[in-house]
Amino acid sequence: MTTWQIGRESGVEPSTVRRLLSGQQKTVWSRTADKILSVPLDVRVSLGDVPSVGAVRRVRALYALGHFNYEIASAAGTSRDTVCALAGGRWPTIKVAVDDGVRAAYDRLSMSTGQSAKTRLWAQRNGWVPPLAWDDETIDDPDAVPHTDVVEPVATEGRNVAARWLMGESVVLDRQARDEVLQHLFEWTNSTTEEIAARLEMTPGAADRQWHRIKKQAAAEGRRVWRRVFVPRERQINQTEMEEAA
Repeated sequence: MTTWQIGRESGVEPSTVRRLLSGQQKTVWSRTADKILSVPLDVRVSLGDVPSVGAVRRVRALYALGHFNYEIASAAGTSRDTVCALAGGRWPTIKVAVDDGVRAAYDRLSMSTGQSAKTRLWAQRNGWVPPLAWDDETIDDPDAVPHTDVVEPVATEGRNVAARWLMGESVVLDRQARDEVLQHLFEWTNSTTEEIAARLEMTPGAADRQWHRIKKQAAAEGRRVWRRVFVPRERQINQTEMEEAA
């Protein structure tokens, strides 16, 4: 992170952060230390360089779907040379703006197939996997490995994809539809987190985090989302919990 971002995230003046980094300031108030120490380590940086691991995997996954490199470049707001360099794994780090552009292109193109036989063949020769082989929560983790038994997705035509999936139709869920399904399963079924994650081919941790994001987003919009179906427990629920369930 930059000194400016550390200051913004912690509520401490960036000048104080700079003095601490340079060693000019040897002590700080305990409340200042607490603010700086409270900044989460996984905050997305806003400037500077970031590891290219996630961007490389996203570009290669889009190649595996048959998207043209110029199509990826256009969606990412970058050049074809940059896309080719990422696909080739030439850069260990990239600028945040480039990484953000690749993420946007991935979100836009990852649930549709392209028309380039050349990029698809190139991906096959190099063993690059499609988007469904990666968990959204771990694609940026250098130690993560893809699920190589996934099948290449086929774009699903029509509307109400989430409802059709819940009715048992074999359709491909995009990210929005998967969130709709996940919310429905958490709200209206008594399935465990592990069972829901298994149905959606997610890790339990990823499913649980997404459920909390959905509830947080609903709260920000003035709505309430909760588990509406009784989930059996080992102990008896008290009156307050019964009222909340009702």
